[in-house]
Amino acid sequence: MELFNKFKDLSIAVFGDYYLDEYLWIDAALNEPSLETGLVAYQCTRRESYPGAAGTIAKNLANFGIGTVYAVGFTGDDGRGLEIRRGLEKLGVDCNNLVITPDRCTPTHTKPWITENGETRELSRIDIKNWTLTSPGLEQEVLGKLKSLIKKIDALIILDHAAEENCGIVTDSVREALIKIANDDPGCIIYADSRERIGKFDKMMIKGNQFELCHAVYGQSVDTDISINSAENNNNITLAADPSVVRTKEEVNHACELLYKKTGCPVICTLGESGLKIFADTVIDVPGINVPGQLDVCGAGDMFTSAFVSTLSAGASMDQAGILGNIAAVLCVQQLGTTGYVTATEIMNEINKQK
Repeated sequence: MELFNKFKDLSIAVFGDYYLDEYLWIDAALNEPSLETGLVAYQCTRRESYPGAAGTIAKNLANFGIGTVYAVGFTGDDGRGLEIRRGLEKLGVDCNNLVITPDRCTPTHTKPWITENGETRELSRIDIKNWTLTSPGLEQEVLGKLKSLIKKIDALIILDHAAEENCGIVTDSVREALIKIANDDPGCIIYADSRERIGKFDKMMIKGNQFELCHAVYGQSVDTDISINSAENNNNITLAADPSVVRTKEEVNHACELLYKKTGCPVICTLGESGLKIFADTVIDVPGINVPGQLDVCGAGDMFTSAFVSTLSAGASMDQAGILGNIAAVLCVQQLGTTGYVTATEIMNEINKQK
């Protein structure tokens, strides 16, 4: 596909929270009792780490063959931060705009997988996070890095991953600065994804799953009145989007329409196995793809984002970008125990298989 040939000429910046994804592979047959506590001492036979969160998107873009990928954010001055930077640099990602600070730890998702009685399953995740507010000095330093790049890039992807408000890089003041950059029309595609606060972004394309976008408008309660004001003034909504709060198709559509009116930019709503919808002047439906067998959805949303923005930047229409993003996500969920490795060639091969 001609679109993929254009990837090498693109420059895309990924601004957001850079985490380390750490995988521990445990063999239950090797379990030992701790002599000190009597508890089970799990034996890790393999450890793998990858750039996570915003790092996952940067990694995906590099694997697609995007010409220049800029990582913009911060890591701690620690071993985990070093692992992120080494992982990204090995892929050719430009890390010169990734600030190293001794005042923050490098957030980490540790994901243990255990093999027991011939079956492999995931255990409870262990998280390392920053629990204090990000300093104004670090906010300004990272924003300065972005502002020096904004005229050079074809697209800017913003990933607000930290659940704790104002403890990551996309703080309230940073988000307002990003909205101002978007409003000033820098000439590049600007796309934002946020698990907790997607309703607070404006003047840019936003993406979320149906639960996140409904939460941005209605809050957690199913009794909340439907109004654009709740999308604009949701400071009282503190709980994360809960997938157990079921919304009707009409409620999902209405939430997305309200957010489209608020932002003035397309709203992408992912629907899991049901595909996705893009709300703009018209509504674009991209059907789901049936995938049999065991699935690992970790990284699927970031894979969609990476493929969607890459192909859109290369000249794809919204519906083309949605289809290609969906295919990339489907390839991702079939890979267990990883945030996914997908190339442009693999997407192309999948397209040909579906013809």
